[in-house]
Amino acid sequence: MKNRKVIGTICIIITTLAYGLIPSLSFKAFAVGVETETLLFDKFLYAAVLMWALIFIRRIDFRLRNGALKPMIVIMISYIGIATTLYLAFDYISGSLATIISFTYPAIVIAIEMLRGKEKVRAAKIIAVILSLLGMGLIVWSPDMKIAIIGVLFAFLCSLCYTVYIIEISSDKLEGLHPLVTPGYVLAASAAFNFFRCLFSGNDLFTANAAQFGYILILAIVCAFIAILCYCVGVRLIGPTSASIINTFEPACACVFGYFLIGDEITLSMIIGGTLIIVAVLLTSLPDKKSDPTPSGEA
Repeated sequence: MKNRKVIGTICIIITTLAYGLIPSLSFKAFAVGVETETLLFDKFLYAAVLMWALIFIRRIDFRLRNGALKPMIVIMISYIGIATTLYLAFDYISGSLATIISFTYPAIVIAIEMLRGKEKVRAAKIIAVILSLLGMGLIVWSPDMKIAIIGVLFAFLCSLCYTVYIIEISSDKLEGLHPLVTPGYVLAASAAFNFFRCLFSGNDLFTANAAQFGYILILAIVCAFIAILCYCVGVRLIGPTSASIINTFEPACACVFGYFLIGDEITLSMIIGGTLIIVAVLLTSLPDKKSDPTPSGEA
């Protein structure tokens, strides 16, 4: 049980670091002329090719049996919804406000898991959620936030997509699947969706030069292939509640990478916010007073 929790926590931390790179790398890609639809299609396409190549090389059974099709469809749709709604929110409100709203999903996950009886009501978890939300608020808050109702709605919809995504990944019906299968389907579905987005928007399907391709390749391998694989494995090992709280460290990672890669400013409020999130993560890692036969939320 201890090894499962350690490995699961490491996987989610890797995912958080990888996702934290996305804003800076995307900004660099946009700076050299890559359009949003092109970036998303290429990133997911290359990552999907890598994932499915690995699945076929290792001869992994990717068939969906015993009711696995339904949760897989929900997972694919929710994952597509995360990226799509967040980018739509950026069109109406500041990235800071959109981030705050979208990362309210840990509180929603905990509430749902407690109602479902898969997560015990523990003060440490509740305190961790409060600290992580306060930390995120300090990290991404800025005095020039602009608010538009439709943008807030898109960001909240992104939060709901996160909630559905992380809960469905831990579904009992996916228990028999190899860890590579779920991200394989998710990446393929995301590539297909953004293929049609490129067609409808009139943007190019592929990058035009080596600089653009370089950023897309890093995004595909690190921020899609490795990130989603570690996330799926981590959620199944430590449960959606702990995984979602640890993942709230992503805004702090994004700020640090932004400082070193694109010269973003790091303020005192960001440092305080990051500290609060670290405390929240540590709280989620505390052992239970009474050991359960399986980890919290484990499928």
